Amino acid sequence: MRVLLMAYGSRGDIAPLAGLAAQLRELGAQVRVCAPPDEEFAELLAGVGAELVPFGRDVRALRTGAPPSDAAAFAAELVAAHFDTVARAAEDCDVLVASGLMPAGARSVAEKLGIRYVYAGFHPFEMPSPHYPPPPRPGPPAPPDMTDRRALWDLDTQKVNALYLQPLNAHRTALGLAPVDDVRAHVFTERPWLAADPVLGPWQELPDLDVVQTGAWILPDERPLPADLEAFLDAGTPPVYVGFGSMPMSTASDIARTTVEAARAQGRRVLVSRGWADLGLVDDSDDCFAVGDVNHQSLFRRVAAVVHHGGAGTTTTAARAGAPQVVVPQFVDQPHWAARVSDLGIGAAHDGPTPTLESLSAALETALTPKTRARAKAVADTIRTDGAAVAAQLLLDTGHAAPMSREQISQIAHAEHPIKSPLDDESVALLLERGLPRGDERVLDLGCGTAEWLLRALATRPLLHAEGVDVSEVALTQARRTASGLGVEERLVLHHQEAADFASTQPFDLVISIGATHAFDGLLPTLAAAREHLAPGGRVLIGESFWDRTPSPEAVEMFGDLADLATTVDLVVADGWTPVHGHVSTRSELDAYEWACWGSLAAWALDHPDDPAAAQVLETANAQRTEWLRGYRDSFGFLCLVLRRTSD
Repeated sequence: MRVLLMAYGSRGDIAPLAGLAAQLRELGAQVRVCAPPDEEFAELLAGVGAELVPFGRDVRALRTGAPPSDAAAFAAELVAAHFDTVARAAEDCDVLVASGLMPAGARSVAEKLGIRYVYAGFHPFEMPSPHYPPPPRPGPPAPPDMTDRRALWDLDTQKVNALYLQPLNAHRTALGLAPVDDVRAHVFTERPWLAADPVLGPWQELPDLDVVQTGAWILPDERPLPADLEAFLDAGTPPVYVGFGSMPMSTASDIARTTVEAARAQGRRVLVSRGWADLGLVDDSDDCFAVGDVNHQSLFRRVAAVVHHGGAGTTTTAARAGAPQVVVPQFVDQPHWAARVSDLGIGAAHDGPTPTLESLSAALETALTPKTRARAKAVADTIRTDGAAVAAQLLLDTGHAAPMSREQISQIAHAEHPIKSPLDDESVALLLERGLPRGDERVLDLGCGTAEWLLRALATRPLLHAEGVDVSEVALTQARRTASGLGVEERLVLHHQEAADFASTQPFDLVISIGATHAFDGLLPTLAAAREHLAPGGRVLIGESFWDRTPSPEAVEMFGDLADLATTVDLVVADGWTPVHGHVSTRSELDAYEWACWGSLAAWALDHPDDPAAAQVLETANAQRTEWLRGYRDSFGFLCLVLRRTSD
């Protein structure tokens, strides 16, 4: 197998690729790496026998000099390099693994060449999540009152598009590829890899991404420490290591003196790493020693603490060594790593990027306690070292390498039946007619998916306005694309969030929730949520499963303890609702839905025999069809009700 790895970034982006390249070569793969032309990257990759294809500008010169004056022009320059240098490097490869600074064109290159594409991130904090805000990015800052994280991530999408969308689509058009409308989602895919240690960088389940966490990609360093460094280490007590890697530290004046004096204030000797900030000794005292590029894996086991910027690689190396840490974060993911070090009790997080003697001394005091050292030693035993090996095996094992996500399978399954419920078009139209008697209502769909119900209502009612809520950005992106094609996008607002968390300042005339009551933990909680959004005299259109006949134990295990039809309606009435219309899916509708879903999956697998996921998709189709025919076909029913409140 021939593998192309690519990243534009500093050493923290290139060193993991060297670790993966080494593992791939051990397994017999040919490896080529597209990386910046910095001399130190060439030496690093030559050491693992990987072919280097340089692209872009020298990164160290960019970091330590004046940054590009026009961020959009620089982004366009990188995209052009993706379609030029990277594309040529990928021509005889079987797979392209992209990482680093937004590799906007990499997936398009793989698409045009018909090769596999994988996006890998080295920290989870770039991936859209309700658990943390997005990292800083060029573009207009968020309004001071914008605190909702989903809104902040939506703004981040706009910033990414402002930088990369136009040049990306220009190159795609030139290659005969369809344009994309969300660069970040396009680059990340629905199934990105996370090359970070699960203890240090655990990922919390993300609503739109099916993340594969391999563990950090670590390149074993067998270099001996220089003799003069060995002599310094042997001459006294373990020193405090101070180094900021590829950070120029331009915002912190005289950072070397500050850190040396803070370490001395704790009675410690000091090791100063020059790095890209070009730090040096502040005097000729014998309690300080300056080093260049040395083996951190060996060195960190012999120091009292590591003061650093919080890059993923340095954080992982220090944690593996059991060395207490003080993280002075500068930007992007580094504040998150600092917080993680503090949360784990293996060091201290400095507040902000610019340390003073007092602030750094206080952080060192915490890091140098026996309690912190003991905790750091304990955590060291939990850090995985096999991340690169796991990733290499995933790349080479094409049968296991890229299983489809649930969303991908659902998208294929519903290609011929976009209403994701057992209803035919006539039934859908009648339910909407009974729910929207005027035609100028405000409509809300809780758990809208691809917004098929809203789109059908908007397409036939020019005075209607609608809002949809769903956790799937992939589904919402598809909904926006369809709305644009229908010319109704100005009357449709889509919210990327949990349906249960949605709030609106204005009520709605119709609230829809079809087959989405699981989002609220059941039918009655769903109706309670709908009631909160409903205008006086408004209606609810709800769809729920029921048992038409006594179910088998297997069916109950699949769908839970559903009620029968009469009991389901009784529960709704007892909850204060009056049905004004109802529809029970017919046998024809139920069967048509199931055949469409599992037939679409099977047909896709047979039409794509060379796709690595074909066997998985066909197996899913066969298994689901069998579950339906033998498990629940004779007992499952589906009910839609149009409801009004019995009393407002």
